[in-house]
Amino acid sequence: MSEATAKPLINICIIGHVDSGKSTLCGQLATKFGTLDERQQAKLAKIAEENQKGSFTLAYFTDRTEQERKRGVTINTTLVEMQTTKFKINFLDCPGHADYIKNATSGCKQSDLSIVVVPADFQASCSADGTLKTHLTLAAILGSKSFIVCINKLDEVAEKARKADGSGNVNSDNLKPIFDAAVAAVGKLLKKLVPDPKSIIYLPVSALHGIGIFKDGKKFDFFEGYIPPEGKAKPGFEKITSLEEAIDFQETPKRPTDQRLRIPVSSLAHVPGQGPIICGRVDYGILTKGMLVKDLPLGFVGEVKNIQAHKQDVEAGVAGMNIGFSLKIEDKNKAPLIEKVTAGHMIGDAKDESFNLYPFYLVSCVSLKGKSKSSGQEEKGIKSGYTPVVSCGTSNIASKFVKLVSAVDRDSNAVVENPPFIAKDQKFTALIYPTKQALFEGVKSFPNLGKFVCRDSGVLVAVGQIIECVSEEKALSEYGVDLKEVTGTKPTGSVTTDKKGKKK
Repeated sequence: MSEATAKPLINICIIGHVDSGKSTLCGQLATKFGTLDERQQAKLAKIAEENQKGSFTLAYFTDRTEQERKRGVTINTTLVEMQTTKFKINFLDCPGHADYIKNATSGCKQSDLSIVVVPADFQASCSADGTLKTHLTLAAILGSKSFIVCINKLDEVAEKARKADGSGNVNSDNLKPIFDAAVAAVGKLLKKLVPDPKSIIYLPVSALHGIGIFKDGKKFDFFEGYIPPEGKAKPGFEKITSLEEAIDFQETPKRPTDQRLRIPVSSLAHVPGQGPIICGRVDYGILTKGMLVKDLPLGFVGEVKNIQAHKQDVEAGVAGMNIGFSLKIEDKNKAPLIEKVTAGHMIGDAKDESFNLYPFYLVSCVSLKGKSKSSGQEEKGIKSGYTPVVSCGTSNIASKFVKLVSAVDRDSNAVVENPPFIAKDQKFTALIYPTKQALFEGVKSFPNLGKFVCRDSGVLVAVGQIIECVSEEKALSEYGVDLKEVTGTKPTGSVTTDKKGKKK
């Protein structure tokens, strides 16, 4: 087994408001831990100069499309592989612009750890209109167990105050109050999202100049380091002063390899000589060559021909890995269906009888729906019939709240049955109907896949969990919801159940 194979895998998303320096940070890390060598840097520097964006050289490592490079804005979530002393890493550089929250969601969902990039001039990032709060909520709800916060662009502040001394460190006595203020602002946003705020590592960095990034690199001399809480310290990590150390300080993620196979599809690629390649992260179980798998909602079955991770052939796709794989479909009538595979689909074991579609899902939520931006007045809240976009797994599907089942009164904590509407910050249970066929999994069986967020015009309006997958028959018998009244037609993918609503 090679050294690379022996290292544990960790998935890291880089998130933050637009123009915080996320892509530059990712590029800087790649100079040591990835494939960004001097030759490639020179090539990217030339392209950046041609676009009159000389400081974007490192950012161009992950901002790879012509549109991204000319605009200077990350649009797509880009996956790159790196390796530190401890980990093999999948880095996911997520877009920070509000128009591309949908793309950022896919990166947040795949992460074990989030690196949050916040500029020293943090006011726009941490404002009510900034995307940082949305990113933090997405990451905390959908994936990340840990957070590292990098207060970036302190070099720009240092340049105005005084220049670096000759010792290799930046003489920056006046930067500590600025760093502390940014830490306080981000901490306020993370307070309700992270169970243990003391576990959050805050670091002062300059992504552009590599300050505070590497263990043996330059540091801001005012920063004394992050001291792990009592009981969390590890040999060699008594004090953390760099991003490299903060990453290697993380616990090795536990992977549910013994669970039933679930692969949320992120995209369909086409490789010359190989045909269509289904891409996604193995969230649960193990995918092996020769295995028969099924796509939902399309329903076709195929045999796994080949599996690749970062363009290298592998024998198996194990939970936690981002892979691409090709299928052999014996049924010639269904073979063309593979071209219709897209983000939001789910791959499972064809022999798994529990791998089925459902028309309804019982959910437990917290409403975040507040004041209307246009009127500034308090809205009446979430009502039956409200149809936001639900982001669950890799799906982004408009889903209707067909019935508000119950809510918790904010004053008395009493449970109210069949509430007329749901106010902001109120906990509630509801039955939802995805307007397109999709498989959402229950949080008890598949915790990573059972969590979701609801968006309306890019704004988060609710977060929640899938409590139960509900058949057409059970929706009618227990909740009084008739599928024909909801849609006018009966979908072919509904599950047959017995009298108690249990699937057969």
